[in-house]
Amino acid sequence: MIIKTPLTKEQKDFIKKHQISEDVLIDANGEAMSDDLIQRMLETEKVIAYNVSGCSENSDYNFTDIDGVFVQAETDRIPFALRTYKTGYIYIAGSKKNHLIKVGSSNEVKDRIKTLNIATSKSGSIDDWELIFQAKTETLGKVERMFQQKLSEYKSSAQYEKGKLQNGGELYRCSYNKAKDAMTAAEGEEQFEFTQINEKKHMISEYLFKNLRVKTETANS
Repeated sequence: MIIKTPLTKEQKDFIKKHQISEDVLIDANGEAMSDDLIQRMLETEKVIAYNVSGCSENSDYNFTDIDGVFVQAETDRIPFALRTYKTGYIYIAGSKKNHLIKVGSSNEVKDRIKTLNIATSKSGSIDDWELIFQAKTETLGKVERMFQQKLSEYKSSAQYEKGKLQNGGELYRCSYNKAKDAMTAAEGEEQFEFTQINEKKHMISEYLFKNLRVKTETANS
């Protein structure tokens, strides 16, 4: 879709700073995020909308991802959005020490697992990640989003990245089979296509952890 409204200087500076191509933008023309805008983003394969209204935090913020989050406020969501239609590997790894399953993405899975173990060992935390499953996809970000949605109730509260405690968006307190079932369901429901599938079946039995749902806080807690 051709961009209708020319970008302002501030908008150009923002997309340049965060390496966002104009090709992935869709003009919301001052609309708030809506089902209609989401549908247009899906149909045109655009991952960030601009000139979106309705940000309560800052009226100058007008870039959102497909989830309606204003990325000027949460810039860490930009790389994730830009991966939506990228080709890469989705992987499932497990930690026996911590009974955790990690779902992640990378251009090269083996290097990613090595990096995880080196980084986390420095903090004295999770250093025993083992790669159990990997598959190639041409819609990396969409697959990541699917996993996050289907496994959200098992999301862990924390993860270790570069030796620092961070939000556990990719860590889950569930069994390997639960994570794999999410992918299998997506193949049918969303018609995702996976190639170069590699599953270490001999390791699966060691990663059949309990499926522990996130405890929700109540007013009396």
